Amino acid sequence: MADIITFQEEYPSIDSYWRSVILFGRNVASYKFALAKSLLEIVETGKTIITLEDLAVPFSKNLCEHIANSPKQATCKSSKFLDACKQYNSGIIEHDQLINITVQLGFNNVLDAFHTVNFKKVPVKFFEKDFSYGRKRIILTDSIFKLQEVAFFDNFMYEAEACFLQVGNPHFCKIFSSLQVGETYVNHSSNPFLLVNA
Repeated sequence: MADIITFQEEYPSIDSYWRSVILFGRNVASYKFALAKSLLEIVETGKTIITLEDLAVPFSKNLCEHIANSPKQATCKSSKFLDACKQYNSGIIEHDQLINITVQLGFNNVLDAFHTVNFKKVPVKFFEKDFSYGRKRIILTDSIFKLQEVAFFDNFMYEAEACFLQVGNPHFCKIFSSLQVGETYVNHSSNPFLLVNA
């Protein structure tokens, strides 16, 4: 907990809140990192209203690519959604089937849990969930677009991928959170990234 408080107090900026979600946020599977990468991809398109069908495309892509290389995905013993990703990778199901399953099962918890750090919601939201009147979509907030103004915006994708690759490694976030501004963490299985406070 001390690491989380110190991180947020020393670097109280939009990018620091994003990093606190990636580093310390709730994550019972690798879904959080797939969602983070998907949001970063979508924000560059300038779209603000994203249906689950649209979100399912990059979200499932990121998970399928990750599953192909990393066996450990979740603390739970089984997941119908992750099984579907594996089936897609094996050619058992088609892409349309994967997208349908992703919409049905892939977002059950991750949308609600994304902004939760240490059992509390962070004061900055990067998207709002809108399931009113039968709609199923998210609305990107100004906060996530402000990330694009950070000098090292491209690093966010590398950071999410680095955490993604470390699912199941309890020491990684401790290493990451101990970095000082300007220091670089090099993971030999991924891209290096620089911790910056813009």
